[in-house]
Parts: sequence; structure tokens; C-alpha cells
Amino acid sequence: MKNTEEKMSFWKKHKILKTIIFILLFIAILLLAYAAYLKSGGLDANTFEIISGKILKVFSRNAIDDEERKICEISFESKEKPEFTTYDNIIIKCTLYGITSFDKKGNELWSVTVKLDKPLVKTKGCNVLVYDFGGRQMFILNSKGVEWEKSFDGDIINADINKQGFVTVLHELEDYKGIVKVFSPDGQEIFRRIIANTFIFSGEVFPSGNTVVIHGIDISGIGATSHIEFTDLTGQPYAALRPQEDIIFPFLFVFDDDSFIVANDKTVIYFNKNRNKIWSNDYNKVYGAGILNDKFLVAAVNSKEESDSCVIEIIDRQGNTVGEFRPGDSMVSNIAAYKDIAAVNTGREVYFIDSKGNLISIYNTISDIKEVHFLNRNEAVLITLNSIYIIKI
Repeated sequence: MKNTEEKMSFWKKHKILKTIIFILLFIAILLLAYAAYLKSGGLDANTFEIISGKILKVFSRNAIDDEERKICEISFESKEKPEFTTYDNIIIKCTLYGITSFDKKGNELWSVTVKLDKPLVKTKGCNVLVYDFGGRQMFILNSKGVEWEKSFDGDIINADINKQGFVTVLHELEDYKGIVKVFSPDGQEIFRRIIANTFIFSGEVFPSGNTVVIHGIDISGIGATSHIEFTDLTGQPYAALRPQEDIIFPFLFVFDDDSFIVANDKTVIYFNKNRNKIWSNDYNKVYGAGILNDKFLVAAVNSKEESDSCVIEIIDRQGNTVGEFRPGDSMVSNIAAYKDIAAVNTGREVYFIDSKGNLISIYNTISDIKEVHFLNRNEAVLITLNSIYIIKI
């Protein structure tokens, strides 16, 4: 008797819930119809987009089934200062005490115990790089664990891994500004260059595999200027450029044909593979950027000094804006890109958009989202202060 009553109560509650959802969706349709009417009566497109976006944000399926889209939640200790990435459909966590991997259901796959003072982790699709910033250890991981590792005589300044698995490490060297070393995908050192005149802060092997780019700061002039040096794999420099005098561009995004973009918090500049400047865009603020489908730059920008609002621009290699997305009045914390999808993180919400700026879905959380990673095209990983959310896009 008790079981029968419980079942009846369960179905009664669900019937009520379905009725409420139907009413809410009906109201949403009416509101959207009214917004469309206002637009036809002269309401400007931007205001219409904001109104309709907010309606969809409240009444879309994302507001109803966010919990159903959550595949798994994994808790962690924030005091361990963890860093995360995703690779080959798994999650990799690096802490002060070691490296651990999980599947998307939260099951631990393997773990390596190692002491790291400030662990950092990177991947561009071919293996995973873990290094101790300010320390002397570096590890290359695959989906099964550590593939190879190196120790260095000087503290590591920065390190990177390209799509083909070439690893670039910058570390301190006594009496010099630093040294750049490049390792093949199997861990063999194939390049080293001592830097005497510029303060180096990043470097990587271009996708062609023929060029090492070394990014530094030249302080010989009136102000500090970004200095980018291009070197072959024998260690011989063959070209250099300074994107703009007395300005530092800390970010460099590379396309598969060796063309590239440099950016700071105000300016984005595109150079072709021959290092010729093709276009430059100036903004009031650049909040984040990434590469979509190896064809476009996706950037969160603000171009109006009197406004704090943000627009997501999709820009092709000719400098044309081919798509836009406006997250209303939300500020953008960062952007993550995976193939033809971008995740626009505004703190409590993530907007998933395509390479034309069309909204795919929204995910809301009650905790602040620090960063977003992709497991694949249909699943993403959201990192909060003390939890990992694995969700369906």
C-alpha cells in the first residue's frame, strides 16, 4: 500500500512539474512574439537581441535541465592549487603533490606522485605537458601516464607543446637572459639557443615543424617592446619582428599554415606565414581569444569606452567579422575553443557558440566558473573553486 501511494505521489508531482514547464514555455513564446512585434515597430536590433536573449536564457531548456546535462561532479581541495586540462577524452589534474587522471564519470584512471611547487599544464592535442613553473621538472603525459620527463639546471620560465608533440622549454641560465631548448615528440633534444639580449617569456615550434618562435621583451629603447625571433631547427635565427614599438603583446595564437596572431588587452594583429602584417584591430578592451577551426579568431572585446558590455567577434584571416554573439550585460572571464565551438565563460554561465556566432546552448551554475575545457564536441568540463562539472553541451 505504501509503495502504491509513493508511486502515485511521484507521478502526481511530475504531472504538476510538466504543467508548470508548459505554462512557462507558453509565456516565453508570448514574450518572444511581443519582442518580435516591438522589433517590427522600430525597436533596434541590439535591444531586441538582448530582450530575446534574456527570455531564452530564463525559459530555454538549459534553465530546465541543467542538472540532467551534468554527467558527473568531482570535488577537489582548492588548497592543493590544482591545474586542469583534458586530453583524449580524459581529465588530467596536477597538484602540489602529483598528477591524476579521471574519466568523465569521475573514476580515477592513474596517478603519479611528484612534488611540484607551481604546477602548470598545457596541451594542443598531442600529449600533455606538465611543468613546475619556477622549478626544474617537466613531464610529458599520454592517456596512460608519464611518457617521458626531463630535469633542468635552471628554473623553468615557460614551456609549450605544439600539435605535433614538439616541446619547447625556456629556463634560466647563469650570466644570460635564459636558454631555449626544443625536444622531439619522443624526448630527444634537437635544439638549444642561448638568449643574451632580450627577456624571453614564451616559445614554441610552429606547426610546419621548421621554425621555432621565441617571444621576448626588448628594453633597449624608450619603452618595453615585444621582440619575436624566428629560428630554424639548427638554432640559427633567420628573421625577427617587433609588432609595435613600445608595446608588449603577451599572447600569440598560431594557425596550421604558420600564420599567427599577436594580442594584448587592447590590440589584435594578424601576420601571414611570411610575417607580413595583414590587419590590426584596436579595442577598448580584449577579454579573451582563441582559434576556431583553424580559420577564425574568436575574441571577446569591448569597442566602446562608454560601455562595459562585451561582444564576441568571429574574425577571419582577412580581418572580416563573419559572426557576432552578445552575452547581454554579462562580462566575459575567458574563452575556450575546440574545433568549431567556443565556450564563452561569464563566471556563472557558459555560452557555447559556433564559428558563425550562433548560440548552441547555455549552462548555468551556482558556483563561479574559473575555466572551461572540452572532452569532445559534445561534452565539456567546467572548473569551479572546488569542483569539476562534466556536462553535455
